[in-house]
Amino acid sequence: MFVPLWLYQQQGYGWGMRIRFAVLWLCAATAGAFGGPQATPSSAPFEIVKDHIDIEIAADGSYISSREEVYKVLNAQGIDQLHERRLGFTQGYENVQVVAAYTLKANGQRIDVPRSGFLSGFGQTSQPGFQDSVLTSIFYPNLEVGDSVVLATVDRQIIPWFKGRYDFRNDFSRSVPAHDVQFALSAPASMALVFDQSGLEGGTARAYGDKKRWTWEYHNDKPVAPEDDAVAETDFGPHLVVTSFADYADVARAYGERTRAAAAVTPEIQALADQLTQGVADRRSQTKILYDWVSSHIAYVQIVLGAGGFTPHDAKDVLTNRYGDCKDHVALLEALLRAKGIESTGALIRVAVASYKLSPAAMPHAFDHVITYVPEFDLYLDSTAQIAPFGVLPYSDSGKPVLKVSTGEVARTPTASPATSTVRSVGEVVFQDDGNAQANVKITATGAIGVSARSMMQDIQAGKETQFLRDMLGPGADGTLDRGDPTKLTEPYVSSASYRLPGAISVPGPGAVPPALALKPFSFTQLIGGEMPTSRNNNYVCPSLFAEQDVTFTFPVGYRLLSIPEPQVLTTEDIRLQADFERTDARTVHEKITLKIEHPQAYCTPEYYQRVHGALGRMVNKLREQLIYRGTRESDQ
Repeated sequence: MFVPLWLYQQQGYGWGMRIRFAVLWLCAATAGAFGGPQATPSSAPFEIVKDHIDIEIAADGSYISSREEVYKVLNAQGIDQLHERRLGFTQGYENVQVVAAYTLKANGQRIDVPRSGFLSGFGQTSQPGFQDSVLTSIFYPNLEVGDSVVLATVDRQIIPWFKGRYDFRNDFSRSVPAHDVQFALSAPASMALVFDQSGLEGGTARAYGDKKRWTWEYHNDKPVAPEDDAVAETDFGPHLVVTSFADYADVARAYGERTRAAAAVTPEIQALADQLTQGVADRRSQTKILYDWVSSHIAYVQIVLGAGGFTPHDAKDVLTNRYGDCKDHVALLEALLRAKGIESTGALIRVAVASYKLSPAAMPHAFDHVITYVPEFDLYLDSTAQIAPFGVLPYSDSGKPVLKVSTGEVARTPTASPATSTVRSVGEVVFQDDGNAQANVKITATGAIGVSARSMMQDIQAGKETQFLRDMLGPGADGTLDRGDPTKLTEPYVSSASYRLPGAISVPGPGAVPPALALKPFSFTQLIGGEMPTSRNNNYVCPSLFAEQDVTFTFPVGYRLLSIPEPQVLTTEDIRLQADFERTDARTVHEKITLKIEHPQAYCTPEYYQRVHGALGRMVNKLREQLIYRGTRESDQ
């Protein structure tokens, strides 16, 4: 199933290697899953000529990592991706030293990056926040197709994020050619390490003195094209995970030690919880009131200072400041709920990519976000989403593995369903004598797809409503857009539009009316099949929902309908499409299309796709049928 742009973010080629920031902070911006452009293996933007990493771990979990990388540019896209490299570290905890950085021309000439080619600043993201992570951008000079970029670095972790603990993950993109890739790891023999490797050679420990050393090699001489809307490669691709955490319960204990004290109930928190829930005895209703308040009154600001990537601020300070990141939101909500005798816990989760599996080798860096879990109601809440109503998770949070901090239990968030995630578009399109059309539509949405609709509408800049209509409907469209209030946390979310389409029908015809004339924040054909590849090799994202379009088309006096599609119901294992067309009079047609998608999980398998591919194709063909019309000529009278 194709994943619409408005539901999920897009991905391009990645480095295929570990993120060069020394720590993947919690509280990644809530996003969706990855979808991406199709590519052929030969269109890989670069190839990895050499990548050697040698890591020396100390008993306290600190380490020194030496790395030498040589990446060769294969096309113009490779120039765009390789002309700038970024390195980051957190002051006081780690540092990164650049030993060498230069462009290696195809003829063997070496051009060192000049001093002016190194730019440093603070912060890892462009999001609002406070961070003491240092970012250095390296700009390679005179880079052309056939050249290579060379980078040699030494990365030192001075203070480990968790004392006496170490964890590391490296993923390899199968779409990028890789030749001479080597990993070496040394650690005290007394350090118990857990490994998870796939697609690599080696990994046998060799003892020397009081240490052990492991080496691995990786090659990818036959790259494969990335598949449209496939799950993240971390779920199925080659990887190496090394960790000293025994299991996920061990991770939960270590994280809980950092967070437990932050959720203390102070007099100020108790007073606020009592004030907000005054006169409300039902505990679930109390939970909703407190969640709504945190979502609406605590601004999301990314704060990464020192080890703050894992440690929240005290709830009382978050309340005073009225801002915080995901850890701070969870701490404050936990304190407010506890003030009413309702227990909750943080639930670690990964939302920045479409990843639905955890490595058997447990590590805190498997997660990039934390949300709230309320055991009493078996309820997950993400107050940092800010536009997610109570009890609703965005698609990026749905069907994902989580680690409950208080118990160490690994669980999974609920997936969206057609009963809870719905979108309806109801309107009319009136064609005028000059061929233009005047239309209006009301859109209601609930659940996860409602969060996506709210986000889409919220992101439209003031004064850009007409451009939005043109992006959705085509050149020349104009009108008014009522976005409602995306931040009002009540269901359903309602928006509407009144718009004009120039040249919507031919005068006097004959012609055909395409389905896209009626505004809706989704595409049935994309939801069902998108590009409809003939086969798939990997799991892919397939959201569940209920979508409906109910529209009446009215043609001008003197026009008549030559043909309308036949009503039909098409079904496959998890999808049901019903298309109804009714001619209410000589020039009016009522069209109602409903789509119910109900998958048992947030992703689908290649085997499933192979079974339903033919049926999906028939559904897409049905949706392409059009209303055929023509104006009445004198000879027809």
